Amino acid sequence: MAQETFEKFFEKLEGENKENNFKQTEIGLIPEDWEVVRLGEVFKEVNKKERKIKIEENRIYRLVHTKLYAQGVELKEEKKGKQIKADYMFIVKQGDFIFSKINAKKGAFGIISSNLDGAVVTSEHPILITNERKAFNYFVFYYLSQPKVWDEFEKHSIGFAGKSRIKVPGFLSVKIPLPPLEEQRKIVRVLDKIQQAIELQDRIIEQAKRLKKSLMQKLFTEGLYGEEQKETEIGLIPKSWEVVRLEEIGKIITGNTPSKRKKEYWENGEIDFIKPPDLKNSYITTFSEKISLKAKDKARIVPEKSILVSCIGIIGRVGYTLKPVAFNQQINAIIPFSDKIDSLFLFFALQTQVKQIESMKSATTVPIVNKAKFSHVKIPLPSLEEQKQIAHILSTIDRKIEVEQKRKQVLKELFKTMLHKLMSGEIRLKVVEI
Repeated sequence: MAQETFEKFFEKLEGENKENNFKQTEIGLIPEDWEVVRLGEVFKEVNKKERKIKIEENRIYRLVHTKLYAQGVELKEEKKGKQIKADYMFIVKQGDFIFSKINAKKGAFGIISSNLDGAVVTSEHPILITNERKAFNYFVFYYLSQPKVWDEFEKHSIGFAGKSRIKVPGFLSVKIPLPPLEEQRKIVRVLDKIQQAIELQDRIIEQAKRLKKSLMQKLFTEGLYGEEQKETEIGLIPKSWEVVRLEEIGKIITGNTPSKRKKEYWENGEIDFIKPPDLKNSYITTFSEKISLKAKDKARIVPEKSILVSCIGIIGRVGYTLKPVAFNQQINAIIPFSDKIDSLFLFFALQTQVKQIESMKSATTVPIVNKAKFSHVKIPLPSLEEQKQIAHILSTIDRKIEVEQKRKQVLKELFKTMLHKLMSGEIRLKVVEI
């Protein structure tokens, strides 16, 4: 389904669901024809004796684990028996539901897929099978993927804070609403469609990122015109290009942080204050904090079209400013000299020089590239016209990535909304063809 198709479909559903009748239950309002059940009525624990195997030294085993935040089950690693500390483990089969005793409260559970059939888990991951006459296992998975349910798992956990675990009886005592079986399947089909659309967006974004990476490699070593290359201290570049230091093509500024003791610097913020997590090798569109106009003279502010680079801790992340911003002492900024270099070209060129920047870091507990060293970072430099053409090509791909990321975010919000509405019965699918 295209995004517009989803929206029209759900608008129609909302229009047809104005007359739903609800009843009050111990877990809140649910549709009249739904029931409240314990997970123990939906799942039962497998016979451990039937799944228990002795670990053999020379046999290779596939170990799986549950990912946090309802991201399901994945292969963790493959190991020979002699590398496994446990003497015994338990086999999982396709369709099994497993959960982490210690992390169920953080959404660590999932269903075993066909490609993980025959893998093994420790006793820290209890294995449950679904009563298929009563429930569809993927409906239960989607319902449990709501953070409000994880709070219930937390309540049923036993032990010290941070180390508490939920055992099988506690897990199976949690109550959930249960629609008729056919409606469960329809709900899963709708949510699956949105998930598939999100996964498609992931693939599109990944393909665009791979294209950008390969194009950057080609453009910064061969140029636009396929001319003869020469070897330089930063690798192969076209013969007509130069190698220059950052201090030759821009003004370099190290950031700072206005005093946190003065609340007036941080209240009613109007100027974005950038920290390394805000630098994502893209245009800067997020910010950690804002500073007030009263802090303007105490901060270091750079104009739009400046390039920010993280130089303490995580080294080499780059960001491009779309408006004036302040930034902290972990970041060095370059304000390009417009007569020597195109700002977007410099933004992309620095993304190709992460290894060079990292090689300059000091051998301290927290890696640092100071302003003096950063000033000597070298980049390849073609003519201004070729710079602009290369920047245009790469920024076009960046815009494509940005558009697709926004589409993905819209779909994620749609999934979150529909998950709530379908699982609460606010939208019903009992008479709808999917």
